Amino acid sequence: MTSVRLPVLPPDTMADDLSFAHRLLTLLRSIHPLDRIPRAGYLLRGVCEPESVAAHLFGVSLLTLAFLERYPGRWDTRRALTMALIHDLAEAQLMDIPMPAADAHLGPAKAAAELTVLESLIGGLFPEWVNCCREFEAAESPEARLVRGLDKAQMMARVWCYEREGRGCLDEFWVNPANFRDYGVPEVRALFDAILTAAAKPRPEPSGSGEISRP
Repeated sequence: MTSVRLPVLPPDTMADDLSFAHRLLTLLRSIHPLDRIPRAGYLLRGVCEPESVAAHLFGVSLLTLAFLERYPGRWDTRRALTMALIHDLAEAQLMDIPMPAADAHLGPAKAAAELTVLESLIGGLFPEWVNCCREFEAAESPEARLVRGLDKAQMMARVWCYEREGRGCLDEFWVNPANFRDYGVPEVRALFDAILTAAAKPRPEPSGSGEISRP
């Protein structure tokens, strides 16, 4: 029987790997609460045991992956999936602040705080992830517009599911046009059309009011 000789890594490589592993473990510990932090807007509207922030990130990531598979070459896969997976990681420390309260009382300070927390969580490990979140916040690149639109579409699909289960008082979600913002991506608009059709709801007319779009 022929023995297999495994390569011997240089000591400095092994030390780097161990350091990376420890830092990654610290990150996992820091974001551990995400599967227990509820999406606060649903709680405020009477949904008991609503989805967690982690569940929301999974939903947005799944939608993003589906769009990347359906329309190959349309968006940069790595950047889009990075945005989808990590755009709410900062809520592990800041919790989920409903948009109406955030807009009324925090304004741009909320986005700045989220980026600061994200920098502290992953900046030393993956600075490009932080750049992707800045890109997501600016909503100027094709990938950012895609994921921003899917972020809202995931929310409205979840609202539809809760209503089918008779959970919560969610009418206001359907009348807010900001909740159906597709960021100029026709494929995302088609997903909103499917959600509205399934829920037997009309698309709300633009009102010119401020964006109150996330729970």
